[in-house]
Amino acid sequence: MKNNSLRALVIIIALTLALSSLGVSGLQRQAGAEVKAAQAKGTQGPCPSVEEVNADSALEKLKTGNLRWRSKMEERDWGEERKETAECGQHPFAVVIACMDSRVPSEMMFDRGIGEIFVIRVGGPVLNTDELASLEYALVKKHVKLVLVLGHTDCGAVRGAVDEEKGTFLPVLLDKLEPAITYVSDKYNGGVRITSANQKNLDRASIANARLVHSQILEKRALRLPGVKVNWGLYYLASGEVAFGPQDVQP
Repeated sequence: MKNNSLRALVIIIALTLALSSLGVSGLQRQAGAEVKAAQAKGTQGPCPSVEEVNADSALEKLKTGNLRWRSKMEERDWGEERKETAECGQHPFAVVIACMDSRVPSEMMFDRGIGEIFVIRVGGPVLNTDELASLEYALVKKHVKLVLVLGHTDCGAVRGAVDEEKGTFLPVLLDKLEPAITYVSDKYNGGVRITSANQKNLDRASIANARLVHSQILEKRALRLPGVKVNWGLYYLASGEVAFGPQDVQP
């Protein structure tokens, strides 16, 4: 009787071990399949493919975005854009050099999402070493093909330069706007320095400054890269319109 009980116990233990072995093996196979699936997904990449954008198509993107800004902007999932750009990085197609004015939100006026454009903002706008270094990063390291220098109407920096405002650091920035003021004074005011009483001439100075900064960029050998184009524009605060390459202020 004892022998029969012992034999039955051995059989039960052997069956238990066999079933356990089969379970572990099945789990291993399942885990292996999941790993292979994850590896395949990693090979394909969870990030969308990056669109090749040249200077001309980049400019069209800005123009159509500005039209949407003035009519109906795209609905965006900002949470999803944050997540995607955090995981997949940024791939801007343009650099906008704009004024720091709080009424000039570059990403919004071109209806662009997170990671789509670089924005360099400084009063004026003007160029110094920091702006040039930021621009060099965008063009050389991130291979952006379009640069847009954007002035705007009713610019406080232009007004301050015309009025020769004082300060500890401000005059260094405002002095960079003097060539534009001189140009407008000579062309539209008979050589007499313009005053801040004439808003149209102030806006003309914004255009002249944007064109000047455009020329300064083109003069930098390190920034003259194949396929890169530099443009200028004027943003109208009241209408939200961006005029690309304007020669004068709209009536």
